[in-house]
Amino acid sequence: MRNAWAVCKREFASFFLTPVGYIIVGTYAAISGLGFAASFIKFCQITMAPSEFGYEGIPDFEELMLSQFLVFCGQLMLFIGPLITMRLLAEERNRGTMELLLTHPLRDRDIVFGKYLASLGIVTVLMGVVAVYLMIIGQYTEVEPAVLVFGLVTVFLMSAAFMSLGLFVSALTGSQITAAILTFALWFISYILGTFADNLPEAVSVPSQWAGALQSFALFVYGIFRQLAIELPLDGHAEQMTQGIFEPADIAYYILFISLFLFLTFRALESRKWRA
Repeated sequence: MRNAWAVCKREFASFFLTPVGYIIVGTYAAISGLGFAASFIKFCQITMAPSEFGYEGIPDFEELMLSQFLVFCGQLMLFIGPLITMRLLAEERNRGTMELLLTHPLRDRDIVFGKYLASLGIVTVLMGVVAVYLMIIGQYTEVEPAVLVFGLVTVFLMSAAFMSLGLFVSALTGSQITAAILTFALWFISYILGTFADNLPEAVSVPSQWAGALQSFALFVYGIFRQLAIELPLDGHAEQMTQGIFEPADIAYYILFISLFLFLTFRALESRKWRA
């Protein structure tokens, strides 16, 4: 674990030895700040004249404003995340330092956990930005502090899951640009599927001239596709949790997601032994 921590400190410090780290934090703070201001102003307008916006009374603050804002902060990783993860392993390959790193007394787990912890360090800095907005909400609303803390933890879990996906993609390529594009594309596809998943019918019609077994197979495949479209998107598991509702299944989803892609990253590093 000591070696993993050494890799983590080295990688985390490298973000702020160049303008990259400051650009990431500044961009995230600016965009999330605009989202916070827009959400708060919109909610105030609704509370002043609910009927004009189709509400019979003042809507629930946690559902209308808090949840949407926190999910938005997690979704920002769609754009910010690739800038963090693209350099974790792809940069080592591109510079030819991966072999040098592997000749040190480091195991694969030290490299993977060290790089991943460094990305979580950046995420923690970004969560500090979100925490400022939540403190403002806590100051001027009656939302319970526990709800705000749990909402912040939810955004962290979303971001941590995204980091594990980006780390895996970074392990597959030696180009930072390619890693960033692939990471963005994978989550964007997931986001699009999640957006339209709720509108997908529970069943589809199949041609009557098909054999019964073929019809059953087509319905089975469609059912799996629909369920995956509903369950796979990272932001889809955060909507309830950002309102302070404890959902063990959603927490388990994030933990399993992170574990899966860290495991795949291990396998990607081990594959070098087979190519040697």
